[in-house]
Amino acid sequence: MVRFAVHAGQARLKSVPRYSVRLTRAEEREFVPFVHELLGLAFATIRGYFLGGTSVMTKGDASPVTLADRNAEAQMRRAIERRYPTHAVIGEEHGTRPGRRYRWVLDPIDGTRAFITNCFLFGTLIALERDDGDGFRPVLGVIGHSAAGVALIGHLGGTTLYASDGSSRAARVRPCSRLADATVLATTHWSTGEQRGGPAVERIIRAAKLYRTWGDCFGYFALATGAADLMLDPTLAYWDVAAIVPVIEGAGGAVTAWNGGNPLAEPSLIASAGPLNDIALGLLRRG
Repeated sequence: MVRFAVHAGQARLKSVPRYSVRLTRAEEREFVPFVHELLGLAFATIRGYFLGGTSVMTKGDASPVTLADRNAEAQMRRAIERRYPTHAVIGEEHGTRPGRRYRWVLDPIDGTRAFITNCFLFGTLIALERDDGDGFRPVLGVIGHSAAGVALIGHLGGTTLYASDGSSRAARVRPCSRLADATVLATTHWSTGEQRGGPAVERIIRAAKLYRTWGDCFGYFALATGAADLMLDPTLAYWDVAAIVPVIEGAGGAVTAWNGGNPLAEPSLIASAGPLNDIALGLLRRG
């Protein structure tokens, strides 16, 4: 496992752990156009409900859900099942379908609380995973924002920002090795029941240049496009993490779990260009 060395409030990059695996050229030709199709289905469905005052239901875990969540996932699942009937699917709203070799992981609206309060920061997460004999691992990830008409599609070969006007460009994290220079994002403030980060997070916040709760998947979008430096999420579900890992790694960034390990094995995230991960972990471990 690779680690970062920390010296005098800064971090020197030694090597970077990678939790996604490489997408082959043949897979890129096959699956990148298809994820554009999935995004189109999700975006069209979600836009029909956004700002429309759709009714909100409460799930068993007390999180909100709407018809936009459920119908967008259903549309994507139908498309996957028609095109790739042997592929497995995991979705936040409609459960798991077994399969082999490849698995799709779907979160139709990441940030439903933002969606139901007419906030534009919600997004759609899509991951494709491959099983090479040692379990499924992500090879391709998508963070799409239907309200803004933009999407990041990423893998270890690179992350690309696509816009609804047909333009595209490479996305890359920006270098940052000091919290004093960093913009730090989180989904909610550490003291809320939803975040559960503990008071140690306050040390990170106080050391940062700028702190905002522009979170959910938008925080990772901001990081991957070079507009933020550290994103913190102590408690996540697998469908929150699977798409983000290849997007951030493809943009040159690093991800770890809240304990410094594999975020896919223990769903939580600390994400940065790399050096800030160990600085954040060091502050968190001080209790």
